[in-house]
Amino acid sequence: MDPILTVLRFGDVERPLGTFGLLIAFGILVSATLAARAAARADIDVGRAIAAFGFTAAGSLAGAFTLFVAVEYFRTGALIDLRTQGGLVFYGAPLGGGLALWLACRAFGLPFWRLADVGVQAIPAGHAIGRLGCFFGGCCYGRPFEEGAAPFWAVRYTHWMAPAADPPVLRHPTPLYESGLLLAVAFAFTLLPPKRVGTGARLGAYCVAYALVRSTVEAFRGDTVRGIWALGLSTSQWLSVLTAALGVVLMALAKRQPVEIG
Repeated sequence: MDPILTVLRFGDVERPLGTFGLLIAFGILVSATLAARAAARADIDVGRAIAAFGFTAAGSLAGAFTLFVAVEYFRTGALIDLRTQGGLVFYGAPLGGGLALWLACRAFGLPFWRLADVGVQAIPAGHAIGRLGCFFGGCCYGRPFEEGAAPFWAVRYTHWMAPAADPPVLRHPTPLYESGLLLAVAFAFTLLPPKRVGTGARLGAYCVAYALVRSTVEAFRGDTVRGIWALGLSTSQWLSVLTAALGVVLMALAKRQPVEIG
């Protein structure tokens, strides 16, 4: 687990290549590729779909960073120094990315709900790769195990840049937990044939599935920067409740949609 994959050298200039950023970028690429293939199978214009996915990626990163800044402000009472601090909160990605995709679909004449339904498996697939970036970066880490009771899958961070290395104890590898569960969700959506595409039903099912995944993994998290606590729940767990509710609403509305909604 090393936050720095390698150091690029250009003459006298050295630039570290972060493992987290590289895996986030690879996750976005995988998501876009899977979504483009799904669009092609659904007879949706692939060129315009790829253009829409570009805007979606930008909106997702902007939303994730904006939510990170907001959470840090409410947690600490001060704005972070954008020159030295950075981070992403996943729940901001669907908000920013979803809005960007909706706007892009309107601009390019694409069916938003149909595109979201046929390509929904791309979200957990790319997210699973991004969580590997968290694992190698040492963030979003898990609670420590009791001394002498750690199983073989426990991890210990020692790199000085990894937040989980303070203190360097054996911990739950929560990013790996979430990555594995996300891959299972992605495979489930890939293997199950889509029905009532364009109604938002599959998107709603994903919302419920991810809410369950995130709420479960949060119970093993040990980092103190994951959000505000209220009534025993973290920020992400409260957002999971809202996400699950949204998913239930989408699936309920889908049953009333005999045809594709625009």
